Amino acid sequence: MDRDSLWQAFLSPPDSIRVGCYYYWVNERVDSAGVVADLQWMKDNGITLAFLATDIRNRDRWDNPWEGQMFGNNKFQSPAWWANLQTALRTAGELGIEMGIFNCPGWSQSGGPWVKPEEAMRNWMPQGVEVCKTARGTDVVNGPCSPEAEGLEVDKLSKEHVKRHFEAFIGEILRRIPPCCRPTLTTVVVDSWERGRQNYTDSIYTLFRWRFGYELDYANDSCQRDLNRLISDLVASEYMGGLTEKAHEYGLRTWCEPYAHSPFPGNSITYGSMADEVAAEFWVNDRKFRQKEINAALGAARSSGKNRVWAESFTDGSWTTYAQDDWSFAKLKPLADRYFHAGVNATILHVMISQPGDDREPAVRPWFGTFFDRRSQHASDLKPLVSYLRRCNFMLQIGRPYNNATDQRVLDDGTVIRFTDDSMFEVTFADGHKETWNPCLTF
Repeated sequence: MDRDSLWQAFLSPPDSIRVGCYYYWVNERVDSAGVVADLQWMKDNGITLAFLATDIRNRDRWDNPWEGQMFGNNKFQSPAWWANLQTALRTAGELGIEMGIFNCPGWSQSGGPWVKPEEAMRNWMPQGVEVCKTARGTDVVNGPCSPEAEGLEVDKLSKEHVKRHFEAFIGEILRRIPPCCRPTLTTVVVDSWERGRQNYTDSIYTLFRWRFGYELDYANDSCQRDLNRLISDLVASEYMGGLTEKAHEYGLRTWCEPYAHSPFPGNSITYGSMADEVAAEFWVNDRKFRQKEINAALGAARSSGKNRVWAESFTDGSWTTYAQDDWSFAKLKPLADRYFHAGVNATILHVMISQPGDDREPAVRPWFGTFFDRRSQHASDLKPLVSYLRRCNFMLQIGRPYNNATDQRVLDDGTVIRFTDDSMFEVTFADGHKETWNPCLTF
């Protein structure tokens, strides 16, 4: 690419460079006018990718999640729900916004009311096989979501069960909403692992014998290392691999966060390698650098030849009653830059909440995240932020990593692009000429 072409692409990145957002439907307070306004707001501010999580239930605290909250009429898979979903997908197509849908109600992990106990995550116990339990003793379910959409988490070691889960939710959406009404639906989303361990599936004894040449005995500690290896491989091949296979059958791709917020029975690198796209995550008001999340996404991307390393960006981790609305471009930019240096080169904002079509109604807020939607008091900062992120994403995606660096790229003609310590782009052309470009230059 010649200098002038690269400069123009830097100033106005191509449409393929999309800054996205998590788009949550919260507490059933969703209506068609609001959905249209949400998507128009995204488009007006440069956001051209939205990952929809349906049926999120808000909570002020974990022990009493629904007290004192308002709820609407967008009940799971009701006529209104289907109409609003079709409106969202059709409007996104009209606006040129690419869409993804979380692979189950809520954001984590993969479950719903269609999952039967014999298809669920299960553990071998001395007293027998049982559905996996949480620390509080209740069954492991998808969430946080509406009670009508909640169900058992699907067996992550069985591709057969995983594919049945896919068909029950994503497949049903694809059957109910015709292609002409979802022209930009491209992606099935799998968030971070938050559902603990699993050590049993129907075929575990056969698989173990075939893999290791001897009989599995759960009561024998000497089997544990081999069992853990087998489970780790199955989580990658059967679960993420199964979701990806089903997505591809429908012409879709998978996007996942290959790290865990709870005990993870898999390996982040092999697990993430089975998805089409991978992502890290970073938080606002988080004093530590999220090395685990970066290593998982970057390692999975590098090992499987993926160019993009996404990040769910600016999640707020303070867990206050409501999401933070004290953000600004100046506050968030240094945080983004830190993760650009670490290898992130594609951005998903957390979070955009569907708001009522009537702006006289109270705003809907999640209990964590940065409040990016059209009811934010800092809404005017969104477009400059997105413009900045798109420029950085473009410069850090073009070409290929230079000498395995996380913040330098090299083009086919030898041009080297370096993201400097002061958040500028130093461009060294093949003839040795250098220029420094400012991604904040007049949005």
